[in-house]
Amino acid sequence: MMNRAFCTALCTLVLHVCSLHATASEPAIQAELNGLRIAIDPDSGGLRELAYNGMTFLKAAPANASLIDAAYPGTAFDPLRVGTRHSRGARVDVSNEGVVIAWDALGASREFSTNGPVAATVTIKPAADGRSINLSATVSNQSALPIPQVLFPDLDGLQPFAGEDGTELRTCGFAKKPFLELKMAEDDGRWYASRRNWLDLQSGAYDKSMAARWLDLGSLQGGFSLFPRLWSWGPLNDAGEPATNHVLLHLSQLDGSLRLMCEHRVTIDPGETWTSPDYVLTPHRQGWAKGIEPFRAWIAENVQRPYPLPDQLRETLGFRTVWMAQQYANADPADPTVVWRFNDLPELAGECRDHGLNEMVLWLWQPWEVPDRHSPELGTAEEFVRARDECRANGVNVSLFVSVMTMLDPIPAKYGWTDAAEFWGYHTDYVPMLRPYYGKASRGSFADQSHPGWQSDVTGSLLKLVENDWTSITWDQARYAPNEPNIETIFRKVRTAAKARNPESTFAAEDLNNLDLDSRWLDYTWNWALFSEDLDWRALVNAYPAPRFNVNVGTSPRAVKRLFMDHLFLNVMPSKPEGINGSARIADFPELSRALKTCATLHEKFRNHFENGLPIGDCILSEPCANARVNAYVLPESVLVIVMNTGAKKSAVTLSMDVRSWLASQPEHCTVTTFDESGSQRSERNRHGTSWRESISGLQRGEFALLTIDPRM
Repeated sequence: MMNRAFCTALCTLVLHVCSLHATASEPAIQAELNGLRIAIDPDSGGLRELAYNGMTFLKAAPANASLIDAAYPGTAFDPLRVGTRHSRGARVDVSNEGVVIAWDALGASREFSTNGPVAATVTIKPAADGRSINLSATVSNQSALPIPQVLFPDLDGLQPFAGEDGTELRTCGFAKKPFLELKMAEDDGRWYASRRNWLDLQSGAYDKSMAARWLDLGSLQGGFSLFPRLWSWGPLNDAGEPATNHVLLHLSQLDGSLRLMCEHRVTIDPGETWTSPDYVLTPHRQGWAKGIEPFRAWIAENVQRPYPLPDQLRETLGFRTVWMAQQYANADPADPTVVWRFNDLPELAGECRDHGLNEMVLWLWQPWEVPDRHSPELGTAEEFVRARDECRANGVNVSLFVSVMTMLDPIPAKYGWTDAAEFWGYHTDYVPMLRPYYGKASRGSFADQSHPGWQSDVTGSLLKLVENDWTSITWDQARYAPNEPNIETIFRKVRTAAKARNPESTFAAEDLNNLDLDSRWLDYTWNWALFSEDLDWRALVNAYPAPRFNVNVGTSPRAVKRLFMDHLFLNVMPSKPEGINGSARIADFPELSRALKTCATLHEKFRNHFENGLPIGDCILSEPCANARVNAYVLPESVLVIVMNTGAKKSAVTLSMDVRSWLASQPEHCTVTTFDESGSQRSERNRHGTSWRESISGLQRGEFALLTIDPRM
């Protein structure tokens, strides 16, 4: 006779296996919100499928279905996690108002006690725009341990729905192909905790990988965009840093699916409830420029610029930086390291105007201290004023670069700062040229921007410049702080005074830690941003009309043309061989000069499109265009398309055009006019409908061709 205990155990095992089988085969709960089909696991509450317009964005097995996840250290197993994928018994409520998923206790990743339940609720609603969905979550920590991290939304099972090569992840800072770039073809012996199929993305400034808190996964056929409705800092963590500036990616080596995790570096103490920001997920047809529309509207709703972008900054290719001298110019009176003198500025301004630039930024025009006097090695005060006035008369504005965030000794001692933690010494005589360990002369402290004495001295100094008609300022190191008084306090006072004296005055700065605040205060940026072939900030300039985002140009004509067509702001500063930045004339480099003049001519000819059109990148196409860069600028009833041959040799370029979503009138016929890079018209033809192929023959490597598309009545 069989042992009763054994029989009981056997029955329990059979029931458990049957339960697992039933759970795995149980159909998903279905919902459709604004055209997005959502399949939810009825037991775990995780997302099993997201689909739209024939595209399956996400498809996850029940065991991997996820939505929310959290770190739960403090037990004997420090990596312990709680979340959807480990849960059972979720309650899923589908109604006309959306979907609510609730967990009384999120399951744990291992068999350890959570010292009390961690409850969660996720709400998914149709957005008022009729095209997006809103996702939000709450986590109620009813356990005895704090929760230091939440992942929400946690989207596991994302698919290469346009193929591995065609499915693109785009942010305001890059465009990548994650299903290719994160794929590990073989085990290269790398430490398993740092494998290349993981990626940590960060937003906050345009030198961060994402730049802003928006992303899009898709192709020219469609995809989805995602962003949280957060402005500026958003919630701050215990360290005073933004809690929601990171997104994590993981490409599975098992099934090739992608996991996308929006990370919240928060602390949920026992007894506390955390609420996520509202996330907006927008499925879309066509390219990313359709998906970004709700994000662009969110930025416009919140930016509250006190002053519009000055007209002259819309009309120019960019600006020129002039380094007047090296550091320590006054340390050797017999041979000061001066590059340009004040009397040289009018000639440099004339060269700017000849090359489509109407702004000059002057570096090292004064000793590195609170700006209240010029460097006498460069000329007299009268010569400086006269040079400025002559530049203005020639149509070129002069902006003074000021650096007051890093205060060099002995100045910081006045405010009680003596740490000498900052060192920004550089000179062509140093070995190495930048911050040699033995340098002593350029050490100091970073400003505490709330210090009343520093606030008063810096504000007073800049207002004195404004009173003396130096109304345009470029601020070094715009590292914002959340609480006033801060640099915004200074910006507000100085900008008010400068605009009252000169309505066309400009204000620029180095963007370091808050892109949203930069979009409020700055007209353009001065960052050490460098051109590369994979640079792609087209979503950035689409979402943020201001500031104009600079990229530095030395002598590369290819960089000039690529940055111009991408609507980026050129910071032109050619150097002499072994010389410092901006030490050469533009005319010393004929190919650079020619590229700038070509772009200036095209900008003038198509001013309305470049200055008032919406830049949508290559989203005017229905298929990728090989060996070409394509950008479109859209007006309500006209489109400008600019094409560059990026291949290795002369070739024809074929464009698969699709303008149906971009022309307001939805015309039945269009007139397509083509131009060469001199701006001369080459052809005009009529096209039926809104989709067709356009061929451009014989385009040289690096050469432009342009098309205008206008409705034909």
